[in-house]
Amino acid sequence: MKIRDKLFLGFGFYIFLAALLGLFAYNELRTIGRGLALVEVADDITNNVLEVRRYEKNFLLYRDQGNLRELTDYLALLKQNIANIQQEIVSEIGGDHYEFIKRSLAEYEGLVAALAKNFQTQGELTEMVRDLGREAERSLRGGDHEALLVLRRLEKNVMLEQDEASYRVFRNAFRSSRLDRIPAVHRYASRMEVLYSFYRSEREIVESMRKAARDVQGITENLAQEERKNIAATLKVAFILLFVGLGLIITVGVFINSRLARSIVTPILDLERVTKKIARGDFSETIRVKGHDEIAALAVSFNQMEQKLDQAMTALDAIIKKLQEKQSQLVEAEKLASLGKLAAGIAHEINNPLTSVLTFSNLMLEQCPPGDPRHDKLKLMARETDRARNIIRQLLNFGRESVIRPVKINVNQPVSEIAESLVAQEAFKGIELSMTLADGLPEVYADPAQLGQVVLNILLNAIHAITPPGRIDVTTHRDGNFIEVVFADTGKGIPEEHLHKIFDPFFSTKDATRGTGLGLAVSYGIIKKHGGEIAVNSTVGKGTTFTVRLPVYG
Repeated sequence: MKIRDKLFLGFGFYIFLAALLGLFAYNELRTIGRGLALVEVADDITNNVLEVRRYEKNFLLYRDQGNLRELTDYLALLKQNIANIQQEIVSEIGGDHYEFIKRSLAEYEGLVAALAKNFQTQGELTEMVRDLGREAERSLRGGDHEALLVLRRLEKNVMLEQDEASYRVFRNAFRSSRLDRIPAVHRYASRMEVLYSFYRSEREIVESMRKAARDVQGITENLAQEERKNIAATLKVAFILLFVGLGLIITVGVFINSRLARSIVTPILDLERVTKKIARGDFSETIRVKGHDEIAALAVSFNQMEQKLDQAMTALDAIIKKLQEKQSQLVEAEKLASLGKLAAGIAHEINNPLTSVLTFSNLMLEQCPPGDPRHDKLKLMARETDRARNIIRQLLNFGRESVIRPVKINVNQPVSEIAESLVAQEAFKGIELSMTLADGLPEVYADPAQLGQVVLNILLNAIHAITPPGRIDVTTHRDGNFIEVVFADTGKGIPEEHLHKIFDPFFSTKDATRGTGLGLAVSYGIIKKHGGEIAVNSTVGKGTTFTVRLPVYG
């Protein structure tokens, strides 16, 4: 047999084996293709259900028409996608499963509509209950009025918690108050009972909605899981056929490898060259990607690795810079701590002689009549000595490690108490104070005395910054998991170059007679000990805004 015939026979044999393997591979690929299509449809349905659940959560959280429209629109899109599934895929899913999914989505859609109606009715009943409560308050006096006020407070708990325990407390309080004999109160309590029934109905509807969504999600996930197992089994068979075919035509690889060698060696040499450059810290060159084979995939991965490594080196440089900044801050903190101890020691030594000077000055002032020429000098001496004692007291407070004694409080309490105590003072003359304190704020865990000191320090700074007439606005509100207290004044403002130093000890832009620069430093330390934040925003000539943020209790 001539060499040409051998080659022809050999190649014919290999071609026959390749065609046979191709036929088997084609059949397996068709099976895998159908399976992948089913997995894709199941995954799409699962992802769409998850999107619907996300909009459902938004609707349950905010209860507004915008989120309801988004939920219904996405639900309609999901139903349309399910209705457009090809019949071949429906057969793979199974007619029973397909109809069950459609029924569950229809049930879910009806529950969404029922829940929206429930929320609307809740809103109407809530306003009705509040109106009836206010109407009853206006009609009652004495003990009945006090008892009704207790019910009104419990009413807020029921509306906030919406659980059976809160309503049971309200119902028991109503029965024990003997207010049922009053028609206005009876109507109020009856509407409250109806409102609670809608709360209970809401929980039942939400649970049913979640069950329907979980059913659809469970079916599609199970279908995708089972089909993935089938695909894995099919791939296993395909790999076995591939290895058998490779074993039969291994000799052909000798010829093919000579052609493949150049296509493999060249990119590997490029990879080696670029790797050496990376080792020297040069990330300027990347591997040129050719084709779509494994070498190309390796080149893509190598380029990604190079990019990540470059980013990591850049990030490491930034981290080192931050560590250096933190080290500088630690050194500065150590200096401030030493300064605090030194200030406390000096203040303690000076305080005793100042007390003696103040005591004897006041005694001499009492013995000196107002007409005496020494009276004004003694009065000035006593006033300046008292001011020096206040400065010493601030130094002691700054140098001493204060212990906080936190309790659960409403932040409106210390804010209103301190503000009301300052309004009556002479310093507030010509300054308007406006307070907008939010109702129903959750409690914070804080030391009332130290929190009051923060409010006092900030308000005093605002007073000193204003040249009458002026205005100070104090507001409280909730921002996520924090309670914010905002102090905004119409004072002269703080220059931008001073903003980063206002919380430093002994830094002050005020006259020497008005402060020592410790108030804001102490306030900053108090808020940090409470796990909160304090920030400032100021515009020269327009005013300054301080924002104190404290975490909600729990």
